[in-house]
Amino acid sequence: MFAPSFSNPATLGLPPLRVVADDARIDALMPPAADASLLLVGHAHYDHLLDVPRVLLKHAPQAKVYGSKTMGHILAAVTPRSRIVDAETDMARGLTPGRWFVSPHKRFRVMAIESEHASHIAGLKFLGGGYTHDLKALPDSIWGWKEGQTLAWLVDLLDTQGRPVYRLHYQDAVSTPPLGFPPLLPDAKRVDVTILCVGSWNQVPGYPDALLRLLRPRLAVLGHWEDFFGNDPQQPQALRLLDEQGIVAATRSHLPADGRVVMPVPFAEVPLPAAAPR
Repeated sequence: MFAPSFSNPATLGLPPLRVVADDARIDALMPPAADASLLLVGHAHYDHLLDVPRVLLKHAPQAKVYGSKTMGHILAAVTPRSRIVDAETDMARGLTPGRWFVSPHKRFRVMAIESEHASHIAGLKFLGGGYTHDLKALPDSIWGWKEGQTLAWLVDLLDTQGRPVYRLHYQDAVSTPPLGFPPLLPDAKRVDVTILCVGSWNQVPGYPDALLRLLRPRLAVLGHWEDFFGNDPQQPQALRLLDEQGIVAATRSHLPADGRVVMPVPFAEVPLPAAAPR
């Protein structure tokens, strides 16, 4: 599972002054996840991490959460350390692979990849920085939810012999190439599905063009395009000033001949393509 977000706090339709998870809304909207064992977080901004404590407590009781050191320091205020995994220390850097974390039943493995968070607008990025110590309480303002080290993720589905048969690449923040690119791996397995971030997509050069040329995915899923300042995820609106048609066109033009692109609304079920041949 990738970090879900339902609360969408706001102040008069603008970024919120105070952020608190809406437990009732999370409970009403969160899909079943009792069998989830891995919860992957790309960075620690509130719109990615605010709802995770409630999800871990109520909806995914078997899951451990994987992410940056800063993510762990924030969650430690309310989540047992035994359920928090530092993936930053062992992340892939450049062409060098990182550590594979394997699910308890050995049907999934995941690798964190060094990435970044693009500027929000006009070259300005907000809520940067990180923590070096565990917090005593969750932050109650947006400024307390510091970014930390941003991660991309490589996710493999494994056969009974532990070999990768399906590969996904995931980003919850736009990055400057080659940050966020998967490392060189000996299996040379092609990426079947990539999940890209739409928000701030035009704030860095070469996104998503360079990444798509490398991955050659059969399916590109465009996420994080919704306005999350108080909007209802069941009636989504696009982020303000977002060129959503531009990202669709840019993605489509850099896919391989057998690739396709979708930009699903929240809660949509997207059929995945057959596994790519080795």
